[in-house]
Amino acid sequence: MDERELRELVRAVVEGAMAESAGGSATGPGTAPAALRDRSVPPDDIKLAKKAAAWMGAGLPVPPVLQRWHAVGDRSFYLGKTPARLGVGSAGVRYRTETILKFLSDHAAARDAVASVVDPQVVASLGLVPLVSAAKDRTQFLRRPDLGRKLSDTSRELVMKQGIRGPQVQFVAVDGLSATALSVNLPQMLPLLNQEMAKAGVRMGTPYVVTLGRVVCADEVARLTGAEVLCLLVGERPGLKTAESMGAYVTYMKVRNFNEAMRNVISNIHAGGLPPAEAVPAIVANVLRALRDKRTGVDANV
Repeated sequence: MDERELRELVRAVVEGAMAESAGGSATGPGTAPAALRDRSVPPDDIKLAKKAAAWMGAGLPVPPVLQRWHAVGDRSFYLGKTPARLGVGSAGVRYRTETILKFLSDHAAARDAVASVVDPQVVASLGLVPLVSAAKDRTQFLRRPDLGRKLSDTSRELVMKQGIRGPQVQFVAVDGLSATALSVNLPQMLPLLNQEMAKAGVRMGTPYVVTLGRVVCADEVARLTGAEVLCLLVGERPGLKTAESMGAYVTYMKVRNFNEAMRNVISNIHAGGLPPAEAVPAIVANVLRALRDKRTGVDANV
């Protein structure tokens, strides 16, 4: 028996074993073992099948999802649809210089967003009343999320003494993890939101902005004012494609045994995601629905 005959014999034995483990499926010359095409095959058998495929010179099968997928455009088409880092290429074993510089720039913007504060001119121009959480500074805010979830004693007293009582809708802006998002998006959104609420005849509360705050601190504002619906605009955790993303939470507050599932959320509001002008109608619709149905979140879909 020469070397060629030996290789063919080993090939036949391996193919037979793989076909048997995959329920009798056969493989032909130049194709991957059946074990690689059957998801029910144990992982160890799949590893063995890959080794057998490499030894036989057979190509590995295309994953099922790619077997059904057909490109509708070239590389530039897909890059034009997303800001994600796709097809960045390489320079030897490294990323291209342009890719690295863009990554470092985006990472710096994300870090700056976490440390940012809402532009005082934005606060003044929109008539927002400033509040602060129980966190003493940015470092404590990041290390103690619980302190960012409640108002300071001074802010609580301010809301109780000066806030409009019993509004249908209470607007609260919270810096969260990106005050930059508020500085960029609030001037585009808040005037439109107020305009649409006025058209609908909704009774509005005093608008507030909370520094060093997290989502739950806005609940405290709504409860102190006795608001029926809370509309929270909060800076979202910055990623590596934008530091300007904002989320909108609409919550019906007149409920017992409140939990986090009782919120409606519209996220990814920014120029490169859901544009602010398009987010406004969605937020208004959620607020009016909450006032009508007297519920939000999971309960609203029952």
